[in-house]
Amino acid sequence: MMIGVRNVALLVVTLALLVLPCVSFAQVKEESKEKTQGSYGLEQITVTGKTPAEPVWSRYAVPESSKLQTEVFTREDIEAIKPESVLDVLQFSPGIEITYQGRRQFDFTNIRGQGNLGLIIDGVYIPTGPFTRRILATVPVDDIESMMIVRDATALTLGPLTNFGSDNGSSNQGFIIVKTKRASKLEGGFDVGYGSFHTQKEHVYHGAKISDFDYRIAYAHQESRGKTSWYNGTRSDSLNFRAGYTGKFINADVFYYTSRGMREMQRGEAYDGTLSNQKWKYDPMLSSLVGINLSKPWNDRNTTTFSYSHSRADFDVMTSTFSNQASVSSSGERDWAQAFDLRHVVAFTNNTLRVGGQYLSQTTAQQMYSLYAYDEHRMFGNRLTLDGGVRVDKKYYRDSPVTGNDMNEWSKEVYSLALGAAYKINRLFTVTGRYAYSENTLAGYQIDPTTRGDLPAERRNRYEGGILANFHPAFNPSLTVFYYDTKNQKVSTSVVCGYDRRGRPITCSTYIDPVTGEETDYVTTSDVRTRGAEIGVSGNFLKHFSYNLNYSYMETDNYDVNKGQPHVTASGRLGYRFKNLEANVNARYYGPWSNSTSDGQMAVYDYGDFVNWGANVSYRMKIFERDTKITIYGQNLGDDHFTTRYRAGQGAYKDPGRRFGAELSYSLF
Repeated sequence: MMIGVRNVALLVVTLALLVLPCVSFAQVKEESKEKTQGSYGLEQITVTGKTPAEPVWSRYAVPESSKLQTEVFTREDIEAIKPESVLDVLQFSPGIEITYQGRRQFDFTNIRGQGNLGLIIDGVYIPTGPFTRRILATVPVDDIESMMIVRDATALTLGPLTNFGSDNGSSNQGFIIVKTKRASKLEGGFDVGYGSFHTQKEHVYHGAKISDFDYRIAYAHQESRGKTSWYNGTRSDSLNFRAGYTGKFINADVFYYTSRGMREMQRGEAYDGTLSNQKWKYDPMLSSLVGINLSKPWNDRNTTTFSYSHSRADFDVMTSTFSNQASVSSSGERDWAQAFDLRHVVAFTNNTLRVGGQYLSQTTAQQMYSLYAYDEHRMFGNRLTLDGGVRVDKKYYRDSPVTGNDMNEWSKEVYSLALGAAYKINRLFTVTGRYAYSENTLAGYQIDPTTRGDLPAERRNRYEGGILANFHPAFNPSLTVFYYDTKNQKVSTSVVCGYDRRGRPITCSTYIDPVTGEETDYVTTSDVRTRGAEIGVSGNFLKHFSYNLNYSYMETDNYDVNKGQPHVTASGRLGYRFKNLEANVNARYYGPWSNSTSDGQMAVYDYGDFVNWGANVSYRMKIFERDTKITIYGQNLGDDHFTTRYRAGQGAYKDPGRRFGAELSYSLF
């Protein structure tokens, strides 16, 4: 199903007429004095309907000025979307664009057109890069309790904003924080499902809470044969274990995840409809994550937290062709990373100070040492909060990220700075503002085709303003505007990579190794200014209905960057609950954009201007006196074979189309 730009414009005007006359400020609701962990009595300004308040000592706590730009998906939200993977959830966050890349890259996650999002799963820090996207595509959504998207201006205490681990040179734009389920009582059960393209899943879990201890273990099997002749089958078997202890003297949390699977890389479709002859798959895909989090509350005001995490991936790549399957080549990809994090929180009635440091290391012979400090102060009876922080990151290269040769050098320190304010105008309205500065150096996949060497560091100044109001449970509008001024931004450039039949040169901006699938991006520098806005409306009405609408617009003044990404994205969710019946409808819209194909056969490939519809209906009942839930769902109901990437020599990676399925959830306890 397609939607034109005119229809989108009408939607925007309608939202503007609703929102702007109301001066859409964020309702930030002043909570009464409340103790968290029995330690802190704090009155806080809380942006209701956006971000549940984290304990002040939590690693994931964000300042008040950032809560409007921080998106949280609860377990109920995730079930209402009925996603195939974590990536499907992310597309309902304002400003996030997911593009399916095919081959080695899997999927890209861009936010506000600016690049990568890091990943933290139960305290396990995973550097930005291919491993991040592979984990996002395989972690079972049935084990996830909540997801939080923290944008870059807020993320100084979470991890580096410079491109540690990045494979495309963009700086880190924030973090995806995934929390898996943790048992609060005796529980156990299973979920089974079957859908289109012979897709099946089995999920079994058990957990319990015994005094101050808790544990939960879950096994999941997911498999799909894929669409006939498309070569897009998948398989995954995973085990997830989480255990914890909550006491007066110390809190501990342990997380372990391991997965083994296979993924066929979908055949690209050329401009004339033929499928690529290249045959490529990962088999096996092995990954594991280990995380340990320890928290020591010394007294009512001081808490120290230590975290250690290790992640590893071992992927075997098998390549051949469909015309000569006897000729098979194979290679391996090995990724690992580890992180140490030590932090201390000092919480007073009107002030919270966070200080800490991190050590990060990974496969690509990079190491990073980081220190940070962040302070938040509340004044005028908590009507105004001011916050600010600084982070310094210093990298050590054992090998060069460009040539792979021995390097053994320290890089120059890079700095990140953030300032913010939130002001509660009255009972209904709050206005927020933020400024952030970050630096970003060249990544391993980026090469200047002229010098084949280093490029100057990017320097980004980012400005954000937000207003939101909770007028009524049925109407909670919000508006965020942002402006990014980037000096020396890495932008795509082209080199001559071949000649057509008439001897005319063919230019390309990307080189992909035909054996390994490794990608090299040719870049130069340019000053780029990016601007945009995000509008949201959510609420509950007529007792049984709930909704959430988001609209995002973004543009840059660099022609090549601007044409290569959608300016408009939008999403909407409508839910209905009545007794044991629940129904949900959702939709995602991507505006049009285009890119050069660099294959000498067609100059430009057009993307976007599509709507992806989904719906699900579930009913809860008792079978043998046990809680049971039956769900029927549909995805891409418009049967639109949209694409978000065309790769020279391979073609477009299209969506396989309409899909249906059914699931049964049964609780044994």
